[in-house]
Amino acid sequence: MRRARFVVAYNGAKFHGFAINPGVETIAGTLGGALQQIFQRAVPVVSAGRTDTGVHARGQVVSCDLRDDVDLILLQKQLNSMCGPEIIIRHASWASNDFHARFSAIWRHYQYMIYNAEYPDPFLVDTSWHVIAPLNLRALHMACDPIIGTHDFSAFCRRPKQDLEPDLEGPETNESEIREVSLKRYVMQAAWRNKGDGIFAFDIRANAFCHQMVRSLVGTFVEIGVGKRPSSDMMTLIRSGDRAEASQLAPPQGLCLVEVGYPDAVITL
Repeated sequence: MRRARFVVAYNGAKFHGFAINPGVETIAGTLGGALQQIFQRAVPVVSAGRTDTGVHARGQVVSCDLRDDVDLILLQKQLNSMCGPEIIIRHASWASNDFHARFSAIWRHYQYMIYNAEYPDPFLVDTSWHVIAPLNLRALHMACDPIIGTHDFSAFCRRPKQDLEPDLEGPETNESEIREVSLKRYVMQAAWRNKGDGIFAFDIRANAFCHQMVRSLVGTFVEIGVGKRPSSDMMTLIRSGDRAEASQLAPPQGLCLVEVGYPDAVITL
């Protein structure tokens, strides 16, 4: 057996997140089902980030164990035929046997898209949050500084009962466990850009993300950007650790896992 590494893109609109969830359609369930059909055995898959229901990816990284005589180019074509167009394997390669898509990753990069205009754009409705009130880019910039660095993001995270994965942007598992976990995360970069034509993009890179962290941050950013809160509220929220004081969650369709970093490479295309 040999460890395979896939770079996967998907439209998460119809999926109930990445992780296998009995009774509903998920990314891992669909990929795993296709692999099982091809190899006539169960092939567990591991992801770099557990994206939530409705969240997309352009650079998700997945690892699994396959026979060493598998033709990865042929396998890529088979999987794309079976899982596309919603799920596409963008690249397939062999990795070292100690590679692990989740635990080997040293950072993840998410991007959130907002369409800021009076009326929605039908071509962006599935991949962005439509915000009508004008956004103040300067206020958004000012609110970015407080989240950079190592902080406890309790005010922006749904607290899990057990942290089995370093990236909890997706749904929790093992609810019966009661061990409290740390919600400290190291944010390396956080920035807003006005891309023109009403499109605003928020990019954030961190060693890991806790459940709902990015969407909660974006919801608070938007309230700051439209003038409902001052930029200083971001630091106040981090210091308070009070989840109830943060703003509404941004909707999932604007969020996308863009790329993942590893000690030997940045896995992106």
